[in-house]
Amino acid sequence: MRPFLSASIATVLLATSMPFVHGYDRIIAFADSFTDNGNDYRHSMNPPSPPYWKGRFSNGPTWLEQVADELDHVKVINHGHGGATTDNAHAYSEFNGYVVPGLKQQIQQYGVDNPNPDKDLYIIYIGYNDLNAIINPDQYHVVKPFDQDDVANSVVEGIRTLMETYQAKTFTVMTCPPFDQWPVIKHEDKERTKALINDYNHRLGNKLKTIEGADIHVLDDHAWFEDALAHPERFGLETDNGACIPSINEKVPVCDDPEKHFFWDYYHPEAKVHKALGEWATSKLKDRYHLD
Repeated sequence: MRPFLSASIATVLLATSMPFVHGYDRIIAFADSFTDNGNDYRHSMNPPSPPYWKGRFSNGPTWLEQVADELDHVKVINHGHGGATTDNAHAYSEFNGYVVPGLKQQIQQYGVDNPNPDKDLYIIYIGYNDLNAIINPDQYHVVKPFDQDDVANSVVEGIRTLMETYQAKTFTVMTCPPFDQWPVIKHEDKERTKALINDYNHRLGNKLKTIEGADIHVLDDHAWFEDALAHPERFGLETDNGACIPSINEKVPVCDDPEKHFFWDYYHPEAKVHKALGEWATSKLKDRYHLD
């Protein structure tokens, strides 16, 4: 596996004078469809289930549910929503009339009940939909022009809001995965998308360094996915067979061999990928935050 932080991102450890807290009681996640455990489905009946699994944007539990299973002594609060951007003022998704809350809107809508800064670990895993909206604007409601710098700024703004409103001080921020290799990206757009993702991840890492008074780590899932895509046989999967199903919003036939596809649909990985990502993330979180 690749290291916890890629060389391109570098270590983002802020306020190093802050002592490490041994153990956390809660993980609070603000995220998109990779993390959504049925939040969209409860509001919109999307994605259709079946063929999707119990409202997840895959055919099984998400990576954070794997983390929750392994860290059963830690309460996991999951505010992930499929299609979420960093701020609906830039672009947003809508399913069956339900406007998906972006990062800013998730924080406003859900808040944090009974915050405990010394025992709350925040996970931010978002940005993929914003960047995809730049490449494929027809798939979203684009409110006004924006770029990758605006997206990174929105993540930083979300962190600052959590710090100022709930005294949050410990964050794991995940990078944007290499979705240039996803089926959703047309061949002619792959190089442009790759450059966009790399530039965004670089900008995000630099902007996170400007935040004072918090312990922020970047969990480099971009590197993890690149490694996984290069060796899908580790999971008994293939990448050259495309997605198992082509559409999210309609009930369509499922492929005969979903257990062999790295991609469940054009946007999301199969359940075994989620499981492996969750196992990797759990290991990193345990090492960093003493969650055993």
